Amino acid sequence: MARRIVTFAWLVLLVAAAAASFAQAVTGTYWFPDRPFPEYMNLWQEGWSFTDAEGNKLIHARPDMPLGGYLFVYYANTTGKPLTVTDLTILGIPLSQGLGKLGQTARAEDKYYSSILLSKLPKQQIDVLKDAGWPVWWKPDPLTVEPGQCGKIVVRMRRNPKPVRLDIGIVCDGGKLSAKVDTTKPQPQFGTIAFSPDLKTVYLYPRRPKPGSSPTRVYIDGRDVTASAAIRSDRSIDVSPVVIRLNSPLELMSYHDFRVEYADGSAAQAGIRAWGHEMVYGMWSSPAGGDDPESATKSFIEEYVAHNVNAVMPYVVGTCRDYFHSDAGWDYCEKMGVGRMLHWPDGKHRALFLFAMDEPDASDAACRELEPMDRLGVLGQFLVDWTRQLHKSGPGSPVLLNVDNTYKPENWYMYHQIPDVAAMDPYYPEQQDFSVRNPYYFGVHVRPTYVRAVCAISQSAAQPNPLHAILCSTRYTDNKGFAGRYPTPVEKRMEVYYAIGSGVKGISYWWFAKDSNCHGLDERTPEACALWKEIGLLGAEVRTAGPLITTSCPADLPIKASRFLWARSLLCGGDTVALTVVNENIASDRLGTMVKPIENARVSVELPSWLKPSSVFEVTCDGVTDVKSETKGRALTLDLGTVDVSRFVIVAADRALKNRLQKRYDEMFAANVSKLKDSAIPK
Repeated sequence: MARRIVTFAWLVLLVAAAAASFAQAVTGTYWFPDRPFPEYMNLWQEGWSFTDAEGNKLIHARPDMPLGGYLFVYYANTTGKPLTVTDLTILGIPLSQGLGKLGQTARAEDKYYSSILLSKLPKQQIDVLKDAGWPVWWKPDPLTVEPGQCGKIVVRMRRNPKPVRLDIGIVCDGGKLSAKVDTTKPQPQFGTIAFSPDLKTVYLYPRRPKPGSSPTRVYIDGRDVTASAAIRSDRSIDVSPVVIRLNSPLELMSYHDFRVEYADGSAAQAGIRAWGHEMVYGMWSSPAGGDDPESATKSFIEEYVAHNVNAVMPYVVGTCRDYFHSDAGWDYCEKMGVGRMLHWPDGKHRALFLFAMDEPDASDAACRELEPMDRLGVLGQFLVDWTRQLHKSGPGSPVLLNVDNTYKPENWYMYHQIPDVAAMDPYYPEQQDFSVRNPYYFGVHVRPTYVRAVCAISQSAAQPNPLHAILCSTRYTDNKGFAGRYPTPVEKRMEVYYAIGSGVKGISYWWFAKDSNCHGLDERTPEACALWKEIGLLGAEVRTAGPLITTSCPADLPIKASRFLWARSLLCGGDTVALTVVNENIASDRLGTMVKPIENARVSVELPSWLKPSSVFEVTCDGVTDVKSETKGRALTLDLGTVDVSRFVIVAADRALKNRLQKRYDEMFAANVSKLKDSAIPK
C-alpha cells in the first residue's frame, strides 16, 4: 500500500492553537480573478436561437464584458476527529440558502439548477451576495477531512467582488473555521501540478505575479520536503520549476496540499488529487460494422492502436458494443494498452476517466426560469455533487468534464475547477461552417486560431489541473442542403500544436462513427482517410514526447521568431525546455487549406539561467533528429530551415534524453509510422 504523506511540520503549532481558536487551522486564502484575453474577442460569436428586441441573435461576448474569478481557502484538520463540511457562509450568509435549487431530488444522478436568483432569501441579502462576487457554485474537497490532513474550499464567482475583504465561514460538524480573503492582492499561483506515472515524482510550477523573489521552502500536506526538491529559479522569469522525488509513491487519486513559499513571505498553495498517466491520445466512438461482436471489437482496437491511439472515449456503437463492455473486451483493451472513459464505474475495472457530463454550458441555456444571460453556471452545484459521487463510486479514476462553446468566453472560466481533468471541444470546422453562413465572420476563421484561444483561456482557468482538448475529426451536414468538409491534415496539425503549446496535456478526437449529420472517419472517403492518417502520424510525435508534455507548464520565455511563426515555450521539469512552432502563413476556406512554407526559419529563445543545453533536437513522426543551433550567452537560436506546418523542439541539459526518446519511438511507434506512410489513400 502506498504511503500518504500526512506528517505536518507546523501541525503541532496549529493543534496547540486550536483550543483557543479553531480558525487558526486555515493555512491559506486566495482570490484569482479571471485572466482576460482581449486579443481573442473577435472570435466569440454565438449560434443561439436567443434574440433581442429587434430579432437579432444575442451576443454574449463584448469588449467590456465583466468576468469573475475563483476564491480558495485551504485548511488543516487540527482536531482529533474527522471533519465534514456542511455549509459555507459568505459575509455571514449561508450558501445552503443563498444558492436556491430547482429540481433537486434524492437521486444523485438527477440534474438540478442552482442560482442566487432562485434563492428565497430577501432581496437585500441576495444583493449582498451579488456585491460579494455573485457565487455560482462552491466545492469542499474532500468533503470529510481526516485528523491531520488538509482540505480546500473553492468558490466560483460570476463577477469580481466589490469588498476588499470577504469574510468566509467553513461550517463543519465539529465547529466553524473563519477566514478573510483579500480580493485585491496579487498572489503566487501554480500553473501546473503534475505527477509521473508511478506517482513517485511531483512537478510543481509556481508562478509569481511579478518576477523577483525565489522559492525557499516546499511542503506537501504541511511536511517540509525542501531537501527532496530540486528548485530552479530565475529572477527574470515568473515560473520556477520544482521537482520533488519521493521515497515511496503517492496513493492513486489521493488528495494532497502543495505549498511553495518565497523569500518575500508569499506562497503558492493548491490542493489536487495525485494522478499520473501516459499521455492520453484518444478517439470518441467506434466503427459501427463488423461480422461479430468479438472480431469487430478487436478489429477497431487494432486499427486504433495502429494509429497510435491509446484511449477509447464514450459512445462505442454498432456490432462491437456488447463485447467491448464485457470482461473479455476489457481484458483485450488492457492487453493492447488502450484505456477507456466511462459514464459510471462498473465496479470491476478501473476506468481511465469517469465522464461527469458533456457540455453543461449548452444545457445551462435550457433553464427557462432565468433570463438567458443569467443561466450560465446553473448546473455547477449539481456537478460538484455528481463529481463527488463519481469519486466515491470509482475512487481510482479521475473525473473529466467537457465544456462546450456556449456563452463564450465566460463558459470556460465557469466550470474548469470542478473536475480533476478539465476538457473543452473547440471545433474549428464549426467556426468555418458558421462563417460560410455568415460571411462577415470569415476573416477571423481563416486558420484555427479559435483552438489556440480556447486552449489558452482554459489553461488559465483550469490551472493547476491537467487540461484535455477534444479536436474535431468530422464533417457536418444538415437537412437544408448544407455540406461541410472534413478538417484538412494541415488544420489538425496546427490545432494539435496550438493545444500543446498552450498547456494541454491530453488530446482526443470527435468522432469516428458514421452519422447522418456528424460524419466521422468511418465514412472512409479520401478526405477522411487522409485525416485519419495524419492523426496517426501526429500520435507518434506527441506520444513520443508525452513524458515531457504531461509534466510541463507554459512559460513566457522571451522568444523571437521569423515572420508568420507562432512560437511558445514549455518548461519540462528543471532541465528541459520544449518549443512549439506553428506556421501561421496558412489560410483555409470551404474547399481546403493553402500553405505557404516559411523558408530560412529561425527562432531565438532566451533560456533560463539554470539551463545549460547539451542537446537540441526535434521530435517528428519519423523519430528524433538534431536541430542546428547556436548559443550566445543565454540566447539560443534555432536554424529550422523550412517550416511547412509545425515543429516541436526540445532543449535539454541531459544529453541522454534524446536517446531515451528515440528508444521510446523505436519500441512504440516506428512500426506503426512505417505502415501508415506506406498506406494508400483511396481516390
